[in-house]
Amino acid sequence: MNKDTIQLRCDQKRAELLDRYFGNIVHEAAHEMPETVDESRYSMELPAKVEAEYRSFLRELLAEVAPDKDIDVILDKRYWSVTFTEDDRQQLEKAYKDAKIITVWEKLTKSNHEDVTYYKGLLKEYTEELLKWMEIDFMEDME
Repeated sequence: MNKDTIQLRCDQKRAELLDRYFGNIVHEAAHEMPETVDESRYSMELPAKVEAEYRSFLRELLAEVAPDKDIDVILDKRYWSVTFTEDDRQQLEKAYKDAKIITVWEKLTKSNHEDVTYYKGLLKEYTEELLKWMEIDFMEDME
């Protein structure tokens, strides 16, 4: 399997995961305008869950293309330090807190959906960056 084919499969899997977990957030924001965070779908642990699925995919792909290599050596977590700074963590935690706490004004105006949408957007953005950097880390070793 050549490098372009490997890259294509990685891109497709990344897009599939993002669509599966975040595919409806624009529709939700524009039409449903939820006032609360659906914890079963958009918890703070979601990036780790998606990361684990992508890592599993990369492990299987590596077994096909380079069975002598170890996924834990290839994905040496450099992507984590590049992707998620302390500022990012604080920003995501603040957005989560803002989305979870509905003020009296937000109750009256039914405007907490703005905080919920912002939180989901940050969660998606972070997850997307995480998968992208995992892919970069993986592809570096496919040369």
